[in-house]
Amino acid sequence: MTKAWATFEERVRTLAEYIWNRPCSPKRLGGVDVDGLVEIEPGAINLIEITVERNLSKVREDVGKLQIAKAAAFAQNVLAKCYCVVNGNVTDAMREAGAPHHIQVVSGDDFSKIFFNFDAYKAAREIAPFGSAVNPITGEQDRTAYVSVRYIVEGRKSDASISDIVEWLKEGKKIILLGEYGSGKSRCIHELFRSSGALSNSAFCYPVAIDLRNSWGLVRATELLRRHFADLGLDGLQASAIRAFNVGSLAVFLDGFDEIGSQAWSNDDDKLKAIRAKALEGVKDLVTRAKGGVLVTGREHYFPSNAEMFLALGLNPKETIVLRSNNEFSESELQQYFQHRDIDIDIPSWLPRRPLICQTISNLPDDDFEKMFSDGGGEVQFWDRFIRVLCERDARIHVSFDPDTIFQLFLQLARLTRTKSANVGPISLNEIQSAFEAAVGKTPVEEASVMLQRLPSLGRLGPESNDRQFIDLYILDGLRAKDVAGLSVGGEAAASSAGSAVWINPLDDLGQRILAKDPRVGRNGLLQLARRCFSAKNKVLGSDLVAALLREQDDEIDFENLDVDEGEFLRLDLRESKIRNLKITNSIFSNILLPSPGAVNVDIFSCSAQHVFGVTSDLGLPPFIRKLEAEAFDSVESVSRIRRIGLQPAHEILITIVRKTFFQKGGGRKEEALLRGLGKIGSSGLTSRILNILIRESLVERFKGEGGWVYAPIRSNAGRMRKMLDDLKGSDDPIWAEIGSL
Repeated sequence: MTKAWATFEERVRTLAEYIWNRPCSPKRLGGVDVDGLVEIEPGAINLIEITVERNLSKVREDVGKLQIAKAAAFAQNVLAKCYCVVNGNVTDAMREAGAPHHIQVVSGDDFSKIFFNFDAYKAAREIAPFGSAVNPITGEQDRTAYVSVRYIVEGRKSDASISDIVEWLKEGKKIILLGEYGSGKSRCIHELFRSSGALSNSAFCYPVAIDLRNSWGLVRATELLRRHFADLGLDGLQASAIRAFNVGSLAVFLDGFDEIGSQAWSNDDDKLKAIRAKALEGVKDLVTRAKGGVLVTGREHYFPSNAEMFLALGLNPKETIVLRSNNEFSESELQQYFQHRDIDIDIPSWLPRRPLICQTISNLPDDDFEKMFSDGGGEVQFWDRFIRVLCERDARIHVSFDPDTIFQLFLQLARLTRTKSANVGPISLNEIQSAFEAAVGKTPVEEASVMLQRLPSLGRLGPESNDRQFIDLYILDGLRAKDVAGLSVGGEAAASSAGSAVWINPLDDLGQRILAKDPRVGRNGLLQLARRCFSAKNKVLGSDLVAALLREQDDEIDFENLDVDEGEFLRLDLRESKIRNLKITNSIFSNILLPSPGAVNVDIFSCSAQHVFGVTSDLGLPPFIRKLEAEAFDSVESVSRIRRIGLQPAHEILITIVRKTFFQKGGGRKEEALLRGLGKIGSSGLTSRILNILIRESLVERFKGEGGWVYAPIRSNAGRMRKMLDDLKGSDDPIWAEIGSL
């Protein structure tokens, strides 16, 4: 922890005691006062003269004193080794003043290197990667600028910055930093190392950053330290590092308590708890013995309870600061991240703001970047690349981990969730083991057990539970789609087994599009599998296949008289393709999206929906949708609700004006009230052009009032305007078309 001294002399004497593990105190010897004397053993001493004045004459004076004291000690058969420690830089002339007399003239910083050569350690440590703070594509250290994020402090209203954490560590605090995969924990460690290292020599508080993924099987604190320095090629610093640790001069950062391998896998809660405790013996020993600050990081879901976490890590919950990384960047942090990397990007709405995802973007080749973030968007391509990066990233924990194995395990777990009442889980330990066996063909042993306990995007279900659940629907939805795509090429047995299962959780928007774009699937194969599902039990899988076919964005999709009965859809998007020969009855939709560009021999009958997008009432439904029980339609009751519909700016302005003039109380709207907020929508002058068209077509009229222009509806057009509001994107009104072309 941070040390404070009233004088430079006190600091040097304390440092001498650390170096030689002996008392250091002033002494009069040979008629002169020496600032510090350390008795190494009988017949051997070290003499220290401490020089605050930074000039050659003072150094020569102190060298003279040391010569006298050294000679007096020799007369008593005592050998003395002498140091003149200067509070500042040492010149060549100063060194030369002591050299003929075998007296070392050194600066305070150089004297501290005898205790622990932090500069040598820092140089070696900065070259090596900091945990998972690496380029996710190449595995090399991430050297881009740090984004100044904030960390949540458990039990406090205020959050914390890097500088706050540095101060806590200098005070000797014990800290846990929790966060999900890719949330920047290792990047935090790197920044802490950089920030705290600048003050290390003056405070005797040296940061040491250890990647626990390299510490498998170690049970003692000294083993962790020795392994860390040996891995950096600093074998000569091992002893001094342990000495510094023992006196409390190291602030130790332990990155990845979830990455230390246990030696077995068990489905028994008590045995698994014991396995985790055994794996963390070395960490616990270091934490409990540490006299300086300690920060430990890991994934929150690794432990089923905080009580087990504190016990396994050797921490007192009342004396430990618990921090959490935010899973996603804020808008300002996101902009700062891309600015640091000279990336000009309009952030698409579909893009999760997780740091690892943003890092993946920053490392995309130019061609891929253009494809994914052009006007057409590239969420499907990006998801494919991101999941590949994620599996490769986790496989780097140990050489026995394979990205393809991790991906196959993901697919097995994603299929398990199809039958779960909570959509995302729970997934028991037995199920995780079964999924591993299905993916790999053998029981998980040794290093594989740690992979199962820390899989990215899986989190613990709750306190005191070893069950897991998916915490990232972005990943889960895509995995489910990839699993279905595999069925279409997996042979008769796989298709038959899936078709006869009973699933309850359908694909969402992203999953439907990933399935539609998977290069392994073909339209005929999906149609055949859908027929099998609707004639068997798996109505959800059949619905997923139909929904995915609708997302192909071809000119026309012929469903060949497919009959969908008792289907269940999270999303039925009818906007992207013309449809032919499809019947859907007695089915449930979370969302239906209209309008349809065309439908021939299509019948959606006696179904229910939570929300219908694209129309504002059942009057706007196309004729092929009959007897639909809908809980909600798009609303045009306020400007904010109109904006949520996703209209073009010109149509958004048009609908707002029509609603305010025709369907709000009053005979007319003052110009200021009518146009309030519309100036921020669309290009300059767009609102004026739309008003001129409405006046030209005798839909509204304008006259002078007491406070300026007033706009009033021509009531004979109320029915026409109501139909336009009902139909929205499906409107065939010529005014809708003209204004849409502005």
